[in-house]
Amino acid sequence: MEKINSLKQKLKSGKQVIGTWSSLSSPSVINVLGATDLDFVVIDLEHGASSYETTENMVRAAEASGISPIVRVGTDDSQMILRALETGPHSVMVPHVDSKEKAERISRCCKYFPEGNRGLSPYTRIHNYTHVDIHESLQTENQETMVGILVEGQEGLNNLEEIVKVKGIDLIYLGLFDICQSVGLPGQLNHPKVLGEVKRCCNLIQSNGIAAGSMSTSIDYINMLGEIGYTFIAYLNDAAAIKFHFDEILNRINL
Repeated sequence: MEKINSLKQKLKSGKQVIGTWSSLSSPSVINVLGATDLDFVVIDLEHGASSYETTENMVRAAEASGISPIVRVGTDDSQMILRALETGPHSVMVPHVDSKEKAERISRCCKYFPEGNRGLSPYTRIHNYTHVDIHESLQTENQETMVGILVEGQEGLNNLEEIVKVKGIDLIYLGLFDICQSVGLPGQLNHPKVLGEVKRCCNLIQSNGIAAGSMSTSIDYINMLGEIGYTFIAYLNDAAAIKFHFDEILNRINL
C-alpha cells in the first residue's frame, strides 16, 4: 500500500479535488472509477452494505487503480473508526459531528500516541504486518492520516465556529441540504441566502487551515462550489451515476 497520502497533500497545498461516493459493495466498481481522472472515492459504510472484508478489497482496488480511497464510517464509535482505518486507507470521514468535543474525540482516536489514543496492532496492512520499524510506521501514519468530519445538522452548523478550532481535523464536509434548512429554505440549494451561508461556512473553514468539502448533483453546482472556494467536491455516487446515465439515454431514444 502507498505510504504517502497524495490526497491530503493536494488539499494542504490548496488544490481542488473532485471525486464521488461508493455505496455499491464492489471492488470492480472502484476499479472502474479509478480508470477515470477522479481524485478520490468515498467508500460509504453508513449507507452502503459493505463488510470490513469487502471494504479492504475496495481499498486495495482503489490503490491498484490510482484513486485515493476514503472510508466513511457509520458512526463516531471509536472501534468502528479503528477497524475502518485498519483496512488500509489513509483517509477517513466521520458523520454527524455537531460539537467541538465530538470533533476532538474523533481526532484523537484517528491518531497514535502521543497525538491520540488510536489502538495499535502492528500486524495489519498499514504496518506491513510487522512490528519491525514500528516506531517509524507510527510516525508516518500520524503524518499521513487525513481526518475528515461531516457537519450535517443544525446543531453542528451552530457550533461550526468552535469545531473549526479543533487540532487534527483536515477536512470538514458540509451537508448542503442541512445548510438549506438552517436558513429556513429546505431544498432550495440555489437561493441567494443559502449560497451566502455556503460561502460563509467555506470561508470560516478555510481560514482555519482546514479543507472545505461538499457535494453536488450537477456540473453547474460543481463549478459554483469551486468558484466559492471549496477544494473537496463530491459528485453523486456510483449507484446514482449509473441510474442517471441510463435514465438520460432512455429518455433520448425512440423505440
